[in-house]
Amino acid sequence: MTDLQKLWKQYNKATNKLADALCRTNNIVGEYAEHLALQYYGGKLLNISGQSADIKSKNGKLIQVKSRRIKSSSSAQLNIIRSWDFDILFVVLFDRNGDIVKAIQVPMEVAKEYGKANKHQRGYVITTTQAFLNDKRNKDLTTTFA
Repeated sequence: MTDLQKLWKQYNKATNKLADALCRTNNIVGEYAEHLALQYYGGKLLNISGQSADIKSKNGKLIQVKSRRIKSSSSAQLNIIRSWDFDILFVVLFDRNGDIVKAIQVPMEVAKEYGKANKHQRGYVITTTQAFLNDKRNKDLTTTFA
């Protein structure tokens, strides 16, 4: 077996274990971000098929979770937002080693300002520009998870 084949097998074992532990989908990055958000806010995970929120916090706030694993720049497009029916957008950016480089809590109204309509996907896309990531109305939670 070549080194590449061994790495491939190790990768699959690890991702299968993560998927089993997180128990919802095979989107490991997104599932782990939801896990972090749930640990921070408390409450409960909502139905996977819901369009607007991933978590209902213990104080009743609806939280949409978006994440990305980035390679070099912190600018990336988050997955589609299909509805603005949430209170908080929780965004986590991971580096290629899995470390959190940015975690922010964004009020829905602020997120909506940065959302750009995407007719093809029938929703809105937010790009994690420096302006978005550092907007003064956001709460920077990065050190909370470091």
